[in-house]
Amino acid sequence: MTATDAPSEIEFFSLYPGVREPELGSPDLKGSLSARAARVCSPITVASGFGWHIYPPADFALRWDGMSSEWSLLDGNEPIAWQSLTGARDGLLPAATDVRASLEAAGLKGGEVFDKYGGVPPFIQADPRNPHMLEVITGLLARTPPDWWLLVRDVPNWPSSGEYEILEGIIETDWYRSYIPTMVRLTQQNRIVRFYRHIPIMAVQPVSRETVRMARRSAKTYRGVTEFPDGVWDEFVTWRTRKQDPNTAATYIKEQRDRNKQAAALGTGVPRPRPAG
Repeated sequence: MTATDAPSEIEFFSLYPGVREPELGSPDLKGSLSARAARVCSPITVASGFGWHIYPPADFALRWDGMSSEWSLLDGNEPIAWQSLTGARDGLLPAATDVRASLEAAGLKGGEVFDKYGGVPPFIQADPRNPHMLEVITGLLARTPPDWWLLVRDVPNWPSSGEYEILEGIIETDWYRSYIPTMVRLTQQNRIVRFYRHIPIMAVQPVSRETVRMARRSAKTYRGVTEFPDGVWDEFVTWRTRKQDPNTAATYIKEQRDRNKQAAALGTGVPRPRPAG
């Protein structure tokens, strides 16, 4: 990337033309969050709506018997043909042939990058040493502004089946131009785990280079209330006083809204919390 083509916003690119595009996270998880949480618990709704949901390019299933793993496309919600992933064998989508054909039709070079996988993009790969660890390749790439990266993770607050986990990772997408990995760890043996095109398989969230650097620095901890700086203790007393008032409710979200309105009106800093009383 050069200075002239650096994007000012996050961009996504999919190898597959007919897939569901990444969608902004839903603060109420598309209606699955409880009504009370959606109304008064802004920490949950902000986290739920932070980033983009990523969808797989096909309905498919995985299973692991403790020794090896298999995958299959779904038809009518049922696996149609289990295929082994043993020995680093790759799972391929039928639609992958269209990717190579579109390259040739457009006269684009570089299709040889798929030669290792039979001439088409791979879809699923299993770790031969840990067959319950799989990478699902949705065919999605991303480009972010300089010094902005993408955190890959499970969908925040999405109900979990407990049958698998999405491993988290941070990709330096301001320069890295390859697949955004979806690392799946199967947690139960002999269970069919289903994934669907209309249900997100993971989420990606923007983080700055400085955020990552800050998270690698040591943080100071004050142990015991006598060590608290006066300002911190006063703020704690203020908030707990307001929270214990039986005539007030949803103090956090009300203060958050007021501070956001004032900040927008002033165009400068955010006011400090109001004192108790």
